Amino acid sequence: MNRPATKPASEERSARTSDNVSELRASIELEDAELVDRARRGDRWAEEVLYHRHVSYIMGMVIRCLGSRDDAEDVVQDTFAIGLDRLGSMRQPDTVRSWFAQIAIRLVRRRLRRAKLFAALRIVSSVDYLCLEAHGTPQADPETRAELAAVGRLLATLPTDDRIAWMLRHVEGEPLEDVARICGCSLATAKRRIGAAAARLQSRLEPTCEAP
Repeated sequence: MNRPATKPASEERSARTSDNVSELRASIELEDAELVDRARRGDRWAEEVLYHRHVSYIMGMVIRCLGSRDDAEDVVQDTFAIGLDRLGSMRQPDTVRSWFAQIAIRLVRRRLRRAKLFAALRIVSSVDYLCLEAHGTPQADPETRAELAAVGRLLATLPTDDRIAWMLRHVEGEPLEDVARICGCSLATAKRRIGAAAARLQSRLEPTCEAP
C-alpha cells in the first residue's frame, strides 16, 4: 500500500508561520464591527482577536478603579465571558470596546459597593484605595507621587458612581459621551457625577496644598 506523502518538517514550520502571519494581518485589518459579526456566527478566532485587542484597555481601567490587580483579573475574566456570550444583543457593533467597558464598570461598581458594605460591617478592615502613584511616569518626583497617592485615598471615600465617572474622564481620558455610555447614564448625569467628585477632591486637597 502506498503511504501518503508527507511534507518535510521545514515545510510544515513554514506553512504554520505563514498561517500565523496571515491571521495577524487579518486581525489588524478587520474592523471591530466585522469581528463582532463573525463572533456572532460562532467564529472563535474573531472572539480571540476581540479579546486581545481590548483586554489591555479594560484591564488598565479596572485596576485603576479597584486598586487591586487580583480583583481586576477576576473582573476582566468575567467581563469578556459575559460580553462575548451576549454579543448578539449589541446594537452598535463598532462600539464593542465601550460594550466591554460597560460590563466591566457594572462589575466594578458591584465590587466597590460590596467592599464598602463589608467595611461598614467590619468584615474587612477597609476598602483599598487607588494606587494612582503607581501609574505615574518613571520620571515623576516624590512630591508628585505623594500627591497622586493622596488623590487615590480621597477617591476611595467618594460615592461609587462619582468615583467611577471621574476616573473614566480624568484618568482614562474618555470623552464625556463615552463616560455616559459606559456608566449607563445620561450625559447630564455623567457631568454631574464628575463635577461632584472634582468639587470634593478640590475641597479636601486645597487645605493640604496651602499648608506651609
